[in-house]
Amino acid sequence: MNKLDKFLYRLDKKTRTVIEKIITLIVLGDFSILDIKKLKGSKNMYRVRVGKIRVIFEQTKNSNKIKDISYRDDNTYS
Repeated sequence: MNKLDKFLYRLDKKTRTVIEKIITLIVLGDFSILDIKKLKGSKNMYRVRVGKIRVIFEQTKNSNKIKDISYRDDNTYS
């Protein structure tokens, strides 16, 4: 079990369902209903905010890759 799966497993069912839907939208490239913000200091890194949880992903020409899912803290964006 990798870090992302472990984080999702620890969430309550309702939050996990919301995060899984957001991950699906990111992978499909449908950003129309998501709260996306470009991360400073990087060319193609973005974050989606879901309450206190941040989903950080990298956007390339061909795909979007989930890099991290974590609660907001001082080390979230580093």
